[in-house]
Amino acid sequence: MKSLKQLVLLLPLFLFLQSCVYDLRTPLIKQNGVTEENANKGKEILERAWKKQGYNKLKNHKVYSYHANDVWKGMFGRMGKIWPDMKSEMDFKYQIGSFDGQLTYVGGKQAGDIVGLQNWNYYEISNNKTTFIDKNDKKAKKVVFGIAAFQYFTEMIDRIKDAPIISYAGEGEMRGQQYDLVFCTWNTPEPHMEHDQYVAWINKETGLMDFTQYTIRETYLKPPGYKMLGGAVEYANVKNIDGR
Repeated sequence: MKSLKQLVLLLPLFLFLQSCVYDLRTPLIKQNGVTEENANKGKEILERAWKKQGYNKLKNHKVYSYHANDVWKGMFGRMGKIWPDMKSEMDFKYQIGSFDGQLTYVGGKQAGDIVGLQNWNYYEISNNKTTFIDKNDKKAKKVVFGIAAFQYFTEMIDRIKDAPIISYAGEGEMRGQQYDLVFCTWNTPEPHMEHDQYVAWINKETGLMDFTQYTIRETYLKPPGYKMLGGAVEYANVKNIDGR
């Protein structure tokens, strides 16, 4: 009887989680919608941050690369990790304006192996042999998601700057710093499963985008309530190198 009661209680919660979609609209957006005044203000703030962070120079290049360390912690890290190891050291290389990317495992179980995306076709290079693998393969699906996601995170402000819906979304405070919030999405401001929503936190003092909140409409894992998933990325230790 106890199990039946638990099921009766959990079923409405499960259905609720499955039907809800994470909504990043701030009170200002929910109350007023996207007005012309706030759209212009949001675009202006985002454009200034885009230039301040040097992303206006991105179009002068074809590819870029960087070295990364990614750490997944605890039980949820084991369940959700994208790469073969909990702690991964990798070299990434991306073609700008696309989702063509490649990573080389520097250490761990697959040290020296290369994986990548070319026109959304997934491939692996091991012992100088290239193998194309169905991107819907269970193992490949996670890596495909990771390669594309890391590129999007790196180019975040350059990508969301061109979203068709941009609006000033109010002010925020984090760690004693004051921020202008800018809401970005596609198709309609209301939450829907086809497109993500983003809220950029632009530091009023430095003019830089320190944080970005985002929804997760697509994920290789689909646990109960996955439609309510969201996350945030912090951009810290920004350095000016050779004037860029």
